[in-house]
This record gives sequence, C-alpha cells and structure tokens, in this order.
Amino acid sequence: MHLFMIEIEGVDQTIEISRRLINLSMIDKRGLESDELTLALDDTDARMPLPTEGNTINLWLGMPYSGELVYKGAFTIDEAEHSGTPDQIQIRAKAADMKSTLKAKRSESYHDITLNDIAGKVCSRHSLALSIDSESSAIAFEHVDQTRESDLNLLTRLAKQNDLSVSIKNGHLIIKPTANGKSASGKDLGIITITRTSGDNHRYRRADRTSDYNETIASYRDRKSAKIKHIKVDAAGAVSEVDKLPEDKSSVITKVAKNKAEATKAAKAKAKQQDRQVAEFELQFAVGRPDIIAEATVQVAGFRDYIDAHDWMVMEVSHDLSGSGYQSRVKCEAGL
Repeated sequence: MHLFMIEIEGVDQTIEISRRLINLSMIDKRGLESDELTLALDDTDARMPLPTEGNTINLWLGMPYSGELVYKGAFTIDEAEHSGTPDQIQIRAKAADMKSTLKAKRSESYHDITLNDIAGKVCSRHSLALSIDSESSAIAFEHVDQTRESDLNLLTRLAKQNDLSVSIKNGHLIIKPTANGKSASGKDLGIITITRTSGDNHRYRRADRTSDYNETIASYRDRKSAKIKHIKVDAAGAVSEVDKLPEDKSSVITKVAKNKAEATKAAKAKAKQQDRQVAEFELQFAVGRPDIIAEATVQVAGFRDYIDAHDWMVMEVSHDLSGSGYQSRVKCEAGL
C-alpha cells in the first residue's frame, strides 16, 4: 500500500523518492493562495542531482487503510537547495496553476459587463477554463477600472465585494458563493463529518465580534443630489439608508461606491465576512486524510456543544509524511 505517488516531468519517481524521503509536506489553501509542496530528501550517498527549477511534480496521497490514491495537483519547482551535515536536498514547489502572468500588472476598463465576461477575459489571457455558478455569472458591473493591477488582485477584489470564493485548481478558474457547500456547477459537495476520535488534538477559538460591531456601513455618491449617502446592514441583515456615519459600533467601508447598488452589495458582503470569522477550529488527525480539501463543509461531533453547533468551512489542510507516518491537520472557520 502506497502512502503517496510522485511523478516528475511525467516520470514515476515514487520508489526513488520513498527510499530517500525524510519529509513531505503539502498545504492545500483556499481561494487564490497558492498551494505548496515541500520535500526533504536524503543525499548522504551524494548520488541525487539537484532538481531543475520549473519542472512539474504531480502528487497523489493515499487514503488510510485502503491506500486509494487521491490526486492533490501539479506543482512547479521554484526553489531547490542542498544542505548538510547530514546531506539532504530541499525542494519547494508551488501550485502549477498559479502562473506568474496572473501577478503581472495591467490596465483596462470594463463597461456594462458581467462577472462572467470579466472572468472569461482573464481565463483567455492565462489559458484557464472557467467554472462559475449561474448566480455569480450574472453579477453586473456598471464600470470597473483595472489600473496597474494584476488579474489576480482584480479577481480577489471583485470576489470580496460580492462575498464570493475564487480559486484556481487543475487548470480551472473557479468562482462561486463563499461557504455554500456546492461546486461552481451547483453540485452538492456533501458534508464531511469529523468526530473527536478522528484526531489526536484540537483547538477551538471564539472571537466575540458583536462586542466590536453591530452594523456595517458602506457609502456611495448619489448622482442626483451630488451628495455622499450611506447604506447600513445591521446584525440581523436588514438593509437601510442613513444620513450620517455613526460614531461607534460600526464597521465602515472607507472606499466610496459608485452607486447605491454597489454600496449595498459591499455592505452585505462585509457583514457576512465578519459573521464567518466568529470562530476557528483546528484538528490534528490521527491518520492522513487526503480526501479533505480547502473550502469543504465540515460538521464536528463529540467535542463540546458550542463547538459541534457550528457549520464549519475548511480554510487550510496540511499533510505531513515522515518516518513517523502520515498525518493531516485541518483549519476551519465558522460557516454562515
């Protein structure tokens, strides 16, 4: 039974890597943060060549007990080093989908356009396939300026304004509502159940956001009156228009929106984001769990009532293989 499988430039190197493996670490991150792979390999026989930067590594990790391999993605080597004593080689790689061109600054203006059209242009520029749900696809913008801004930052900004999740996985740009438990095609991703017996240790942290803010405020410029007006979203999600900025207990979005609709969207999205940050949960699994991915929906059981009561979304999964075996660690935040 294999704990992992590795191909380098399309050639299966699992046996050689297994013989030399000191540690393998892979981090699966949500959104547009790049997934990372790190390998530490024994080179005491001085027979291992230093890997070539830019080469592609494909990684599979094995399910516990069954050994079924789960594909974790393609990674591009961006750093390699040799150290000693004892002699070893460190290889660091990042998700191959996170192309450097995505970070290049560019300028463009978009008029009367949908999110689907903007995302489609980005995909065309970077040879990506677009996967977006119908609701997000129809989001319309009167005007969007991209001024010396990377496509990566543009997507992040527009997604944040509309409380959407954006990620790039296996050649696809994926856009969908945050923490809705569905794929971009609308397919239910299912719920992963974690019990206390699944892990060796856990950590739960709650931050009482209600003591900081009880409402969110966004402003916009009213064309008819030429005045700045304000949209308020309270703790219950109710939307109203107010004449003045409040003095306290409000989370204020400083950037002025172009119109009322954009201000309302921004205030609602910000309010939802703050609600999701109420609680955090981490668990170290007793065995590896390659089937759990970032942005999966999780329910927990057997901890405390105030922990089990939350709907959780996975923010990050780390996998670690070494001489002591294969373990995974998951970081979650409270769902909506």
